[in-house]
Amino acid sequence: MPRQSCEREARRPACADCGAKFTDDRWKAAEAYPKPRPRWHPALCDPCEKQTLAADQQADNERQEQDQIPEQKAGGWLSRLRT
Repeated sequence: MPRQSCEREARRPACADCGAKFTDDRWKAAEAYPKPRPRWHPALCDPCEKQTLAADQQADNERQEQDQIPEQKAGGWLSRLRT
C-alpha cells in the first residue's frame, strides 16, 4: 500500500507558478479541464489562480475605463497652423 501511495504522490501535479502540489480536489478539477469555467487556469493552484483572476479583472476594469475616456480631437492653435 505505501508503494501505491508514493507512486500517486509522484504523479500529483504542481502549480506552474509557485510549485505547490495540488490538493486532491484541485487535481480532480484539473483533470476535468476544459469543462469547469471560463478564465480557468488548470496549471495553477487555487491561491495562484485567484491572484491571476484578480489581476485579469483589474486589467479588464482599466481597459473599460480607458474606453470610456473620450478621445480628444486634434484642435487648438497648432492644428490651425497646419491648414
